[in-house]
Amino acid sequence: MDPYVQVVNTCVLGEGPHWDGTKQELFYVDIEGTSVNRYNPVTNDHARVTIAGQGGVSLVVPVSPLVAPNQYVVSTGRDLQMMEWDGVSSTPTSLTKILSIDASFPSNRFNDGKCDASGRLWAGSMDESGGTNGNLYKIQRGAETLMETGISISNGIAWSSDNLLMYYIDTPTRRVDVFDFNGVAGTIANRRTVYDFNTVGEAGSPDGMTIDANGHLYVGCWGGFQMIHIDPTTGQKVKSIPFPTANITSAAFGGRNLDTLFVTSATSGLSEIDLAGQPAAGSLFQVTNLGVRGQNVGNPYLP
Repeated sequence: MDPYVQVVNTCVLGEGPHWDGTKQELFYVDIEGTSVNRYNPVTNDHARVTIAGQGGVSLVVPVSPLVAPNQYVVSTGRDLQMMEWDGVSSTPTSLTKILSIDASFPSNRFNDGKCDASGRLWAGSMDESGGTNGNLYKIQRGAETLMETGISISNGIAWSSDNLLMYYIDTPTRRVDVFDFNGVAGTIANRRTVYDFNTVGEAGSPDGMTIDANGHLYVGCWGGFQMIHIDPTTGQKVKSIPFPTANITSAAFGGRNLDTLFVTSATSGLSEIDLAGQPAAGSLFQVTNLGVRGQNVGNPYLP
């Protein structure tokens, strides 16, 4: 029996799933389709807002509803913007630029990003020319702080429940790394590797990831037809969750009990022959009966 259910087949490059605990809905992006998607698993309602002509839309994080209901931080190319959206319309109500990054590297764009428990956005860039000019930023109160340089494709981020560790992926390194994290100061230090795809011969390359209540990581494997479940304490793979398409990009736990794993995927990078054999490519999947729950809902952004 397949571990997954195919929910919605919508994306060219699905990424960045975020479970909104207040609305009990999943938000995710289609980078190449330049859209933000909303999915309600109870009603099966799906909506998409397109941001045209401003570059790839690579992250979406709701603003705390106590501050600004129906507002979202989104990336468009090298810009970070505040989007107001009613959750239904195909175009946003408004878009306001917060900041731009990497002015010296026009081939860069934003990639993955998440908020820590204090509402600070950690978001990185990638060098679309294939170099290592990407960066990792901490963004709060409308200003960015450079935290890490020399990155190719800044990707998955997750924090331990005690807020002492921040896990991080730069995809071409084929490693899952970890930093010591100071949640008060919002600083990182002592980067080291917890799981090396190269050493173990893992299929695919690490993309986005999430974390469960046991502190285990779930890492999407671009080109690997799988998501892998890792115990970062031991550095061992617990199991592989197979999928019917190669480019598995990221995941987030959601649902009323945080026991459903929502998984994004992509058609991007697949040939016509690949696509013919992988009709589920680009789908949003949901995985149940994992026997675990997510650590928490997605943290909102605090401006």
